[in-house]
Amino acid sequence: MALSAMLGTTSAQAAPVTWTDWTDGTAGTSGTAAGQLATPGGTVDVAYAGEIAFLQTGSGIDYFVPATPYVSALVDNAPTAAEMIAISLPGAKTLTFSEPVQDVFFAFLTINGNSLTFDHDFEIVSTGCGYWGCGTVTRSDLGGGLFQLTATSGEPHGVLRFIGTISSLTFTNAADEYWHAFTVGSYDVVPEPATGALIGVGIAALAVARGRRARS
Repeated sequence: MALSAMLGTTSAQAAPVTWTDWTDGTAGTSGTAAGQLATPGGTVDVAYAGEIAFLQTGSGIDYFVPATPYVSALVDNAPTAAEMIAISLPGAKTLTFSEPVQDVFFAFLTINGNSLTFDHDFEIVSTGCGYWGCGTVTRSDLGGGLFQLTATSGEPHGVLRFIGTISSLTFTNAADEYWHAFTVGSYDVVPEPATGALIGVGIAALAVARGRRARS
């Protein structure tokens, strides 16, 4: 309850992020990948559709070192080692969650000379020097519900946060560049509306029972 209440506000506090455990996928221009978020509130399936240069599912080089660009006042932990999707070609990419999650965190790696355009608004949570070096980014509101992350120098690494309830997220990368990569995480699933309703019914029933005892 305390965690759910905290996540219901727009000013999230520092907490561990559950990062996606990518389990399988197929690389290529029409690639797909599947993974899971084992959040405190339950397991969420994550599906990706779009170009894939290569996929890491727990083995290989850990490109999320050092942890510096990924850890912040909102994110306690860097992405899981060797769990990421690498992309290189322009075009639309879509992430779909089997149930809504609260506050999607998007860890990006080395988007040098490129930009990512999203169909949800975001904030830049952190940036810094990562595996491939250092760089800077900016956020732009393009209008029409599109928001862009642009690399303005070097080799940017960092984390974005898409605030609120997210069921799917689509983005495009502008340039043909081999390669840059990402993974996603979240604090938790969105609490079921029925939970609040049941609590309300329980409180109402208690009030009625007290009223009856008072009249007897």
